[in-house]
Order: sequence, then structure tokens, then C-alpha cells
Amino acid sequence: MITFPGPVSALVTLPVAPDRDGIARVLGLERLAREALPDLRATIPAFNRLLVEGAPDSWDPEEIESALAAAADRCLAEEPRADTGEAVILPVCYDADLAPDLQEVAANAGLNAADVARLHSGRRYAVLATGFAPGFAYMGDVDARIALPRLATPRARVETGSVGIADRRTGVYPAAGPGGWRLIGRVPAALFADAAERIARFRPGGTVEFRPVDRDEYEAADG
Repeated sequence: MITFPGPVSALVTLPVAPDRDGIARVLGLERLAREALPDLRATIPAFNRLLVEGAPDSWDPEEIESALAAAADRCLAEEPRADTGEAVILPVCYDADLAPDLQEVAANAGLNAADVARLHSGRRYAVLATGFAPGFAYMGDVDARIALPRLATPRARVETGSVGIADRRTGVYPAAGPGGWRLIGRVPAALFADAAERIARFRPGGTVEFRPVDRDEYEAADG
């Protein structure tokens, strides 16, 4: 489906799930769209969607729609390209005082806190989108056993580096502020001190792994 949310922008939504395969296909669509439409000013991939933005003097809606439709058909017919880059490794401490929702997540799954930490850190996540805050990456998919929806009432303040779960997504708060994700651990805040670096660290289609650390290693890294 192709819609036009702005005078020089188009949004393509692919008929695929918003998961690892979905973002891989969107990245294929991005590549094909840029080949077909070299005058595009920006492309923003996220989940199973691609937003493109052009220039007013070269924006022809019919031409744009035709080119994007052809690119979408091609990317759906091709095998998505797997990410071949190195995963971003994030040390995370799952201590109870850094993880206010860990016990609730464990109880809901019929597990203990150590099981939740093991399940959360035991897989490689794909970055499905970035947004909400600079340097925040929506990652998936969390093991279904530990998935829980957002809190009904968000917290007024979530500390920098807090690791959260919302349904099948996980993410790390890059700066302190309000938030409604279930908090199950914390990454050293020092890793998010540089705004430009934290934005560049995560890119849609890239991968992330969480490495459990004890409190001493966490505090040493937090400086």
C-alpha cells in the first residue's frame, strides 16, 4: 500500500510482518527505491514500512507511485538479505533494584528472575526501527514467554540505560525521561553519554545482543 502523508513524501507499507524479515525486506525496498528515484532527499525504514521524501521541483506523484510499486513488487519477490555486520553487544545487569518489573515479568511467565534474564539475553535481536528518543532502538522479537504489554500508567521517570520490554519488543532508554515499558535490567548509562554515538550505534536491520554482567562489572562500566 502506498499513501502520501505530505506534499513531497510517500509511505510504502509492505504486506509482511513488522519483524526481522519485514525490516530486511524494507531495506531491500529502500535500495531499489533509491536506484529508481535518485532525486529522493531521504528514506526512513521502520518495521514493515518505508517513508520517502523528495524535492518539490522534481516530485511527480504518479511517477513516484509507479516506481515505488515496482520496487515493492521486486523486493517481495526476492529473498531478503541477511545482516552480515557485527552485532552491537550491550552489557546488562539484571539486579532487582535496577529492574523494577523483573519479578512481575517472571511471575506472569511462571518463571524466576534468572530465567527471564536468560531468555532475554539468549537471543540476537534485530533493530526494527529507531525513534521515540534519539538513540532509541525498537528491537525484536522477545521470547513470547516473557512478553508483556506496556504499563497502563507510564512512569514519570525512567533512568538512562534501562532495558525494557513492550509486547515482543525490547529496547534501551538512551536518556532519562518518562516511559511505560516493563523494566527488567539496566545497561551502563555511560554507554549512552555521547548523543551522536548512540544514534549511530543502532540502525534498522542491524543486530544487538545483551550480555549479562554482575553488579561490580556494571558499576565499573558506568564509571
